[in-house]
Amino acid sequence: MTVRLTTFAILFAGSLLIGSAASAADDDRDRIYRKNGAVIQGYVESENASEVLYRTIHLPPGSLQIAANKLRTSELDHIVYNGMDSGHWAKGVEDREAGNYDSAAEHFHQVADAGTREWEKVYGSIAEGECLELSGRFADAAKAYGVVVTSFAGSPDAKPAVPPSRFWLDSKYHMGMCLAQAKSPDAAKVADELDALGKKDNVLGAEARANAIRTAIAGAEGNLAAFTGFMKKPSFRSTDEREVWFHFKLYCAETLRLSFKKGKEAASIYTEILSGLGNDPTRQAQISLGLGLCLIDPDRHGALLELLKLDALPYGSADQKCEARFNAGRLLWDEAQALKANVEAMKDERKANYVKDTERTARMIVTAATEGPAKNPNVALAKSLLASFGPDPDAPKVAPKAPGAAAAEQK
Repeated sequence: MTVRLTTFAILFAGSLLIGSAASAADDDRDRIYRKNGAVIQGYVESENASEVLYRTIHLPPGSLQIAANKLRTSELDHIVYNGMDSGHWAKGVEDREAGNYDSAAEHFHQVADAGTREWEKVYGSIAEGECLELSGRFADAAKAYGVVVTSFAGSPDAKPAVPPSRFWLDSKYHMGMCLAQAKSPDAAKVADELDALGKKDNVLGAEARANAIRTAIAGAEGNLAAFTGFMKKPSFRSTDEREVWFHFKLYCAETLRLSFKKGKEAASIYTEILSGLGNDPTRQAQISLGLGLCLIDPDRHGALLELLKLDALPYGSADQKCEARFNAGRLLWDEAQALKANVEAMKDERKANYVKDTERTARMIVTAATEGPAKNPNVALAKSLLASFGPDPDAPKVAPKAPGAAAAEQK
């Protein structure tokens, strides 16, 4: 089961957009955006669990070392690193936004593999893992997340102690979730390790992430009872753990809908996500698609409302729009055919015109679905559905050829 949209991606894509507009060609500084709106320009050396270390001047290797400046992580909004507006990072973001996840993963791998700065190793590995996860390559995704888990865990026994990367805990969570979906026995080990961190070392949020991974293990095993039991244990909040909250809630909703065929339960979670998203139109489009698909059987009008949002608004990926259009067009056509079957009702001119308008709209939407991404399975379904509609009464009439025209064309 693939969670189809982003976890860390929203943060990184946003950083790229801001960085592209803000950076000058001759400025090699990073930009640190604080929650209070202030921007610090400098050279970031490290992002750890408690603080960001940066310098306001560039120090070449071997130069006199000056103590780095510090900004508490709690005051940080995000960082736009020099280099995010070009090269493999920019190409990776472009491919990811287009839904080319395998290609994007390779670009992000190049960022992490060839990079010399901490952000390239950490951000590159996480973005690679995210794209592989979106592509359904869970074992490979776990390896990518594992780079951060292994290489940026910090050194608690050092003098002074070195804290882990601020992305370490969530990378451990994602690694465990991917291992679970890959049906690897190592997923349980990751959950146990997180449990130990929570109980012995008082790492906030570690036990919740352990239970999330156990939820995914149960989901991969097809154990609905265990899945629903563990699903209720993690207590992520949309306000202070937004990325993990969204990822886990979406995973649960998608698994209930696709793997366990529990549309009603899935719809409840999609609705919960919508209520906690706030102003996040890209994710709202994704959740509306899932909710709409859940409502097709119990509430067709409600399903149409959600599915048509993606067709009307400039949000959502090409794949999401294709799936939404195919299903919305199918529902509209079925509604029109049900009305046409009522002979008495069709004697009413208004109802007859409504049916014609509905069919016309259905044709238009399904036609748009046939123009979706070539690899999307809904394209073939839309083409087959469109063919089943028969001739389009609104299609331009082809004038009959004059006698002898066919023979003249052959000559």
